Amino acid sequence: MIKGIFCVLLFTGLSFIGCSEDGGTNPVGGGFGNNPGGGNVTFTVTSVNDPQQGTTNFAFKPSVDVTVTSIVVSVPAENFTYTETNPNPAEVFTAAEGFSLTGYTGVATGQQWTFQVKGNIGTANGQAYDVTVNYTIP
Repeated sequence: MIKGIFCVLLFTGLSFIGCSEDGGTNPVGGGFGNNPGGGNVTFTVTSVNDPQQGTTNFAFKPSVDVTVTSIVVSVPAENFTYTETNPNPAEVFTAAEGFSLTGYTGVATGQQWTFQVKGNIGTANGQAYDVTVNYTIP
């Protein structure tokens, strides 16, 4: 069902792409998640299908400006876990623009995804956070 789900990632390491607008995103989105690792930040996740590429992209909007060091992406029902590591962990992603993970294949309606996002609030020297967001594909 999820044959080759993550074989084709259209980025090197972790590619964060600024989202200038939410056009085409699913407004249902993922919950804000919990925040067991401290820091006062939450994320909204939405998924966007790219019919030309046959892939799904995930857009993340933080509640405040953040840096991101890594994201652990998992689909528990499929026994899949993959860690994305940001090659530029000092890059600041604004609450207005956010960032995206791109190029996921085999994404199906009803799948439950988990994203564990780690980084710092504001700048690379800011307060550390570790937030888990659960997201169901609409």
